[in-house]
Amino acid sequence: MNIYKNFLKKEHSNKIYYQLQKPYFPWFYSKHQNNKDTSYMFHLFYDGAKVNSDYFYLVEPILEKLKIKNLLNVRANLCLKRPSKCEWHVDKLTKNLKHKTSIYYVNTNNGYTLFKNKKVKCEKNKIVIFNADQKHKAKIQTDKDIRIVININYEYN
Repeated sequence: MNIYKNFLKKEHSNKIYYQLQKPYFPWFYSKHQNNKDTSYMFHLFYDGAKVNSDYFYLVEPILEKLKIKNLLNVRANLCLKRPSKCEWHVDKLTKNLKHKTSIYYVNTNNGYTLFKNKKVKCEKNKIVIFNADQKHKAKIQTDKDIRIVININYEYN
């Protein structure tokens, strides 16, 4: 697992931060993030070997810094401040889980990503990169109205 603070130039980080909070940014509802946990809003930038969003340009600076051989999925998750339950999970996008998952934190809040032996705080412009077979779960914020992360899954060199 690798964690990098100030991952992007400030101008790129701010562009992502402000665009994803604009009233016209297209968020979509999902009943569960995983199997039985809380609903959330998402925006699918890339899936099924193709760009799925007119806003893909927002994530390109992140993708350029990662050692990507084959991009599998890029999705922004928006969680609202409310009672929630998040399940332990892996991002199963390859059969053998031989890919990487990266979580880029768009805004700072008191939520975090929990791993078996590590807690990664939600801090704007931070990214955590880990092997996809590592179980993790989100802890939803209680101090801010929203928690936004960008989840990236990819095969690497």
